[in-house]
Amino acid sequence: MKHLDLSKIFWSQCRTKLLEKFFLEYESGNNDWFHMRWLSRTLDEQINSVKRELDSLTELGILKHRMQLKKKLFYINTNFNLIEDFCNIFIKNYDPFDKVKTFFKTQNLLELIIVNDSIKNKLFEPGKSLLDIFLIWELNKEDFNDFLATTFYGRKIKYAIITTEDFYKRLEYWDKLIKNILTENGNTFLKDNLKIKEKLWI
Repeated sequence: MKHLDLSKIFWSQCRTKLLEKFFLEYESGNNDWFHMRWLSRTLDEQINSVKRELDSLTELGILKHRMQLKKKLFYINTNFNLIEDFCNIFIKNYDPFDKVKTFFKTQNLLELIIVNDSIKNKLFEPGKSLLDIFLIWELNKEDFNDFLATTFYGRKIKYAIITTEDFYKRLEYWDKLIKNILTENGNTFLKDNLKIKEKLWI
C-alpha cells in the first residue's frame, strides 16, 4: 500500500507529525498530556514551529490544554467529532519501517537482521508472518523492547534472537522452523554478514 505524504494535506510536516503523534497515542489508550518541549525533542521539530501548530490545533478544537506549573500540557479534545476518522487516517498511513532501519544501524553486534513487511501494517492488523523480526547474535533487549513499544504504540511485535552457534547448529539439520523463517515471503535482509541470503538462493 502506498503511503501518502500527509504533510501535503495537513499543510506542514510539523503539524502532520503532531497530529500523528497525538492520534496514534490516543488510539493506543494514552491521552494524558504532552508538553511542548517534549514534543519538540521527540519529533525533532523547532520549538517555535511546535508552539505555533499546537496553538492552531487548539483553536481548531482538535486539541485541548491545561496548565500545570505555568506550563501548557496538550491532549486530544475527546469532543472532537472526527477523532475516529483522524485515527484511521494516521493508523493506515503509518509506516515504521524507516524507524526500524535507523534503530538497527547502531546495532553493530548483530550478524543477521531480517525484517518482514508485516511490520508496516502492525497498527491495524497483526499479520500472519511467523516472525516480524529475526536476529542473530546479540543486542540490548531492554532497549529493543522500549523501542518497539514506542515505535509500534504497544502493538505486539514477534521477534526472535539466537546466537550464531545455535543458528548454524539448527541450519546443519535444516531445522524446519528456521527454514520457514528465512524463506518467508516479504522478508527484507537489512544486514547479512553471514551471507545467508546467498546460500539460500533467495
